Amino acid sequence: MSLYRFARTSALLAFAGKYRLKIFYMLAAIAFALVTAWLYTDVAAYLQVHFPQWALLALLVKTVAVYGALFFLLWQVKPSEWRSRPEPALQLDSAAEPSKLDEIAQKETLSKRKDTILHR
Repeated sequence: MSLYRFARTSALLAFAGKYRLKIFYMLAAIAFALVTAWLYTDVAAYLQVHFPQWALLALLVKTVAVYGALFFLLWQVKPSEWRSRPEPALQLDSAAEPSKLDEIAQKETLSKRKDTILHR
């Protein structure tokens, strides 16, 4: 395997890992739309031959049913971690404990290094 292939594959895997849920939603929606379009062509051909006056109504019912089912599908495949994880509450109190980052930033050696770098 060449170095380029390795880098490309690594980048694609990293991208897929980061946007895994969005990619899954898009693929599920595309697969759902393709299957329903394929199924509707059979129904439309049958209605066109036997009951041509019902073809437009069937198309409207199919459109509503497909979008309703797609909405339901995307609502159901939402991961459980999203449903159970509450939004982090913002703490705006000034009396709150200082974080570890604040403690590190207050150290004397870091302050001196920061000042010397900024004042060059």
